[in-house]
Amino acid sequence: MRRSALFVMSIFPGLLFMGCGSLVASSEPPAKAAPVAAVVAEAPKPVQPAQPAAVAAAAEATPAKPQMFEPGAFEDPKVCSTCHSAIYEEWSKSMHAYAWTDQWYRPDYMLAHEQTKGATDTLCGACHAPIAARTGLLPPADGSKFDDASRRGISCDFCHTVSGVGQMFNMGHISEPGPAKIGPRGDGKSLYHEVKNTGIHEKANFCGSCHMVIHPATGTHIIDTWDDWKNNDYGKQNITCQDCHMTPTPGVTKEPGRAALMGKKRDNIAFHGFVGGSSYAQDHMGNKKQAELSREMLRAAAEVKVAEKVSADGTLELTVDVFNKGAGHKIPTGTTYIRIMWLQVEVADKAGKVVYASGQVDAKNHVDPNAVFFRVLFLDADGKLTGKSWQAHGIGYDRRIPAKGKDTEVYRIPLPAKGDYKVTTRLMYRSMTQESLDDVLKRTGKALPPVVSVEMAAAQTKVKF
Repeated sequence: MRRSALFVMSIFPGLLFMGCGSLVASSEPPAKAAPVAAVVAEAPKPVQPAQPAAVAAAAEATPAKPQMFEPGAFEDPKVCSTCHSAIYEEWSKSMHAYAWTDQWYRPDYMLAHEQTKGATDTLCGACHAPIAARTGLLPPADGSKFDDASRRGISCDFCHTVSGVGQMFNMGHISEPGPAKIGPRGDGKSLYHEVKNTGIHEKANFCGSCHMVIHPATGTHIIDTWDDWKNNDYGKQNITCQDCHMTPTPGVTKEPGRAALMGKKRDNIAFHGFVGGSSYAQDHMGNKKQAELSREMLRAAAEVKVAEKVSADGTLELTVDVFNKGAGHKIPTGTTYIRIMWLQVEVADKAGKVVYASGQVDAKNHVDPNAVFFRVLFLDADGKLTGKSWQAHGIGYDRRIPAKGKDTEVYRIPLPAKGDYKVTTRLMYRSMTQESLDDVLKRTGKALPPVVSVEMAAAQTKVKF
């Protein structure tokens, strides 16, 4: 099973990154028309109203009394590192480990807290700080009551004391903290703890309970990765999240080793780096190897093909097909109201002079607003587009590429003169917009590193007029 054909989830906390944030400065709809060409496309932009049925289902599935435990019920991951040093090292560079302390997540989390008077504290915090949420240390939203284990995000003892899933959204895991640690085998031996297997760690449901987020008031699907996966070919074939995100690189299916220093030698040890699309954050946190794994995963997800013809009047008709060749879900996925994926098109004459461009990045590191964007934006209570998930009353713009599917854009570009031209088309990706980082600077005074683009795929062709 090759991961290049199985890319699942590109970041939420990056898998896994900023599950309840906005980090979107502009609420304008992504334009599909290039500035100097008529662009023709039939990609759908459905409007999704509030979903009362989903709200009712959420109310029924949510336990009347959420699971709560005493502070200290979950262990600090440093305890686990003593015997599971290699796995701890992998996890410590994952976005799971930074789920709470992430400097890109925190400003938006606090903005949501302020705008909702604390209503989002445990909605977002349940996944980003699950130990704090289940031991009563959250709220307050600033984390001032957190113990050491709570600050470590999505860590060892939270995941390995999950015995099942009660609901498939909004962190519906069933926890059993205590001496038994639950994993995918159950046949190991430990002097420190008991070893159990309930079957949940091998299932996509284990991941999906956080990677499926429904707005509790409006029923809007804020994150739909699990539902998307379940209903596509990957889900139907039971190719799981773990098959893709718990192997170290595209094309690697097994990594032999030992889970613990004195553990049994296994033909495969699951990779606990949980690679997603968070190369920008990983680079700036100094995790260069993890950042490169993220770029590999992004490049394995998509393919671009182009076809061209030039009419007698010198109009170039450029057809761009974008294929989702390797993701087990739509691309982008997860916090798709934060991320952007877009087409960058450039036409140059024989001398190298650019005669047409769309989707370029300007001097302020902003993407051309007239580019073709693949993403999601919500509708707020006034029917306006927004990237703020806590304001979501429905889906206002949804242009993503389904698993094993494609999206087509047709550009009609007037060529200025007779001659030969080179056409370059790139599919680009950013974990967030530069405008969002500019907004954080305005609101908090904190300057975050300029966001960096990743080229996921590209194609070139030559035309003659």
